[in-house]
Amino acid sequence: MAGVGFKLTKYFSKSNVSGNLRGALYSVIISSGPWLITVLAVAFVTLISQRFLGQQDLKIFRAIICYTYAVSLIIFGFIEMPVTRYLADKLFIHDVYTFKNLYLFIGAIITAILTIFGLVFYSITFPEDFLMQLLGTYFLVFVALIWLAMIFLSAAKNFHPIIISFLLGGLISVGLSMYLGQEHGLVGCLFGFVAGQAFTALSLGASLFLEFKGQQYHSYEITNYFKNNKTLVFVGLFYYLGIWADKAVFWYTDVGQKVVGLLYTNQYYDTAMFIAYLSIVPTLAVFLVKVETDFYIQYSYYFNSILNKKSLPFLNQARGDIVRSLREAISSLYKIQVAVTLPLWIFAEQIIKVLNLPGLMEPIFKFGIIGAFLQGNFLIFNIILLYFERSRLVLKNYSIFFVTNFAFSLISVNISEKVHGLGYVASCFLVAIISYTDLNKTLNELHMRTFLGQSLDQRDMVDFKL
Repeated sequence: MAGVGFKLTKYFSKSNVSGNLRGALYSVIISSGPWLITVLAVAFVTLISQRFLGQQDLKIFRAIICYTYAVSLIIFGFIEMPVTRYLADKLFIHDVYTFKNLYLFIGAIITAILTIFGLVFYSITFPEDFLMQLLGTYFLVFVALIWLAMIFLSAAKNFHPIIISFLLGGLISVGLSMYLGQEHGLVGCLFGFVAGQAFTALSLGASLFLEFKGQQYHSYEITNYFKNNKTLVFVGLFYYLGIWADKAVFWYTDVGQKVVGLLYTNQYYDTAMFIAYLSIVPTLAVFLVKVETDFYIQYSYYFNSILNKKSLPFLNQARGDIVRSLREAISSLYKIQVAVTLPLWIFAEQIIKVLNLPGLMEPIFKFGIIGAFLQGNFLIFNIILLYFERSRLVLKNYSIFFVTNFAFSLISVNISEKVHGLGYVASCFLVAIISYTDLNKTLNELHMRTFLGQSLDQRDMVDFKL
């Protein structure tokens, strides 16, 4: 991701307004593109389709979209981190000649698993409607392929195809959903939306093949990454389980509503939370440009200094530069995020009214804004921890996120509607504190962990010049 950040920084200039706008747009798309454009597309479809879809069909449509993203992310969480690590290692040695075959190999596995899961799930939900079963299953597969392609394209040098894929896919989803929905109701609306996501997935796949040119060869080295990085397998899994834990509580307890079959929802909680999540888009965009560039420079400098056998005072200075770069980057993030979060929280009531949403969503929306801010914080802390090979700490933190978000949300459900969402905030606050403590301790013990973590042969090769 640092390679992406360095590329994006070239667009930013104090005197070039168009470059700054282009860089900001690219940062938002790369960091939040699939989620952001899909949320906006769903909002448009939901708003306009009220003219020709009944309330029950609207609930089914929204529930299918929500479950699709939940299931695809949770399943995808198993492979995200090991595959990312593999690609990063290969990019470091400029070996990209397995990427296309690896994409096809993993894509085939994901397609097979999610096809079986989707057909079983939707056959129970729509036992007499085979077309709905197929559409729900295809939707699940195409969204998962989007996640997969974005891992491979994270180091792409040309962002235009990525942006075009997302924008055109979103427009196709909205346009076809509106057109077909008027003629064929729920089936037409869902078919149109799935068609747009299919276009995005296929377009991103084509961009991947154009990006990584040259002779390709088959390699099953990725299996070693899963064997040797078992912790990373569960890091992604528990993070996505944590994200969806509170939603599951509000779906399957007394405050949830059954839509059809296995689909449950809580319209108030889901809508308020998804709108609140939009508030952390600036944090994700700035993190991509600022933290993973300035920090990465100091990070690389520190470890190169060790390889070059620099003196202890020199390494102390390099470690201090890492801390300084992180402090400055996170300070910039806070300034931007507070400037977004605070007005949204203050004017939450007016925002809910403008969006023509029920007043019951206001407290949930307020909690969601605060929780999203805290979640953005601990996400950044844990990404930095992964740079320092602290995957066990990250797994611990994400496991705590999953367990506490589920438990605290369950408690809030049984108290009052006024505190719905407070469980998510409490969980994010706890994990943010723990993650910050872990990061601070890691930075303080950087020398010790770096040297004691090496094998004996490696350690013998590095000596301090006192």
